[in-house]
Amino acid sequence: MNDTVISVEHLSKSFRLGEMQRGHTLADAINGLLRRKGVEEAPKKNAEQQTLWALKDVSFTVNRGEVLGIIGRNGAGKSTLLKILSRIVSPTEGRAVIEGRVGALLEVGTGFSGELTGRENILLSGTILGMSQEEIRDKMDEIIDFSGIERFIDTPVKRYSSGMYTRLAFAVAAHLEPEILIVDEVLAVGDVEFQRKCLGKMNAMTKGGRTVLFVSHNMGAVSELCSHALLLQRGQVHAMGETAQIVEEYARLQRGGEQGVSFDDDESLPCSITAASVTDTKDNAASTFDIADEVVLNIHYKVRLPLEGLQVVLVLLRNMNEVFCSFDTDALDSLPTREPGSYRAQCRLPGMFLKAGNYSVRLAIGTPDRLMAEIESALTFDVEELSQNTYNKGYRKERIGHIISRGRWSTERFG
Repeated sequence: MNDTVISVEHLSKSFRLGEMQRGHTLADAINGLLRRKGVEEAPKKNAEQQTLWALKDVSFTVNRGEVLGIIGRNGAGKSTLLKILSRIVSPTEGRAVIEGRVGALLEVGTGFSGELTGRENILLSGTILGMSQEEIRDKMDEIIDFSGIERFIDTPVKRYSSGMYTRLAFAVAAHLEPEILIVDEVLAVGDVEFQRKCLGKMNAMTKGGRTVLFVSHNMGAVSELCSHALLLQRGQVHAMGETAQIVEEYARLQRGGEQGVSFDDDESLPCSITAASVTDTKDNAASTFDIADEVVLNIHYKVRLPLEGLQVVLVLLRNMNEVFCSFDTDALDSLPTREPGSYRAQCRLPGMFLKAGNYSVRLAIGTPDRLMAEIESALTFDVEELSQNTYNKGYRKERIGHIISRGRWSTERFG
């Protein structure tokens, strides 16, 4: 028996600029027809400039029982690929052959009817997948229990938070017996405990011979769950192979091979991160610091439209996949509304704060209601115990926990 369940052959997908943000409802389709009519009546001399190839000549295969991680920067084509495999959009060129029933968990808001309750949406989803009412009801209690939202299961899902929606959507997608489960970045919406629960469920599914395609910016989750990974860059396959090798290649591309690095500037976004660097207090590029040294992280970004509440977020990971802490430019920022222009945000990490180890930096920028850009492993640096007289004395070397903290102590004598 042929073990190949997904075969993608020379797959390409093009969009006219402005189409990529459209939805997939009837109203969206009607609006799209009106827009296209206007485009067709306009001069076509700029037609080539109005076309964006989200995917270009992508080919790969996935075997039964395999967990394939799909990684890459924002705009690399990951979500477009999953939508084609889920039959939500059609390819412009090439084809994708899929053997088996597909359960897809894409962006929050896709797949459920907001007017129906959670229970009714479970029944609807199962019916769409071709299951009988009896089969769905047999799974109902298990789905509700896994989702953890029993109290709200008979409430219309339009009243759900994004986290509740994601919990139910994953529970439905994973329990209605798909041969192939497709999961996009939406798990980032849930809490850490639920993410672990989902990873465990996907692991169990693959042991039962089911196939999983998993898109995530969390390289720790990709490394833990996936046996192989596919790295997309600018809509094309950059590399495919064992997960550890592909994750390392992705980190290398993100770093640009140096500590001062520039990033692709997507001019279609209201704002974007353009460069980043790690330096010492004298603005010298550095990659290794003593535990007593201050580490300076510089993030350059560009704003194209006035944006209220714009934040730059910095997530620090230790030893590549252990989330250590995060920082952001919050509401106390002196410029809560950003006017168009180029900016630099700077975050200073004090000495005697980071324990020895290898650190990587994940960057993101956006407003409270929209993530504009995210860059995994944007920077890396090492912290070493070089100062023998400031820290490395006796038991202090073995302090428990993630950070070094002397605290503020005082001692009073009574009697």
